[in-house]
Amino acid sequence: MRCKLTIQSENSYVILKYMVSLENGEIVKGHPEEGLAHMEFVTGYNQVIPGLERRVIGLSQGDEVEITVNPDEGFGPYDPGLIQEKTFTEFPEGVNLEEGRWVRAINPQHRVTFGYLVLEKKTDRIVLDYNHPLAGKALIYQVKVEMVREANQDELEILRPCEFGEAGVPSTE
Repeated sequence: MRCKLTIQSENSYVILKYMVSLENGEIVKGHPEEGLAHMEFVTGYNQVIPGLERRVIGLSQGDEVEITVNPDEGFGPYDPGLIQEKTFTEFPEGVNLEEGRWVRAINPQHRVTFGYLVLEKKTDRIVLDYNHPLAGKALIYQVKVEMVREANQDELEILRPCEFGEAGVPSTE
């Protein structure tokens, strides 16, 4: 008889099926009839939001739970300071943007991608919100643990490249 592995705080390879919704019932991802979302990660490497990872530790394969993640452990509080108003002279691209749309911006020089919401478009300026769309919102996860196992060496090499030599052998330095 095999022991049922539980999710540890580090180096557990985890597969979850889940649905996440907001307090008002709006479904963000996954759906009970249309299919749950799928997530794979290794614990201890900040691959998922902290509040979710913290609450799955100790669960085992087959467990089904509801987890509420508050904004401070999810996408952070909503920050009014991240709303910026820019003239079309400062931000000429704003002329072609639609109010109410999310836009993804890419800075190839710095290899950075970020998103913003076009809150309002005026005749000579635009108002942009750089908050994450889920900032300030509690997230309610319906989670089923599909699989738990120890992370293998290949997975750990990707997550901790400085600890392994070129041939995948742990460094002795």
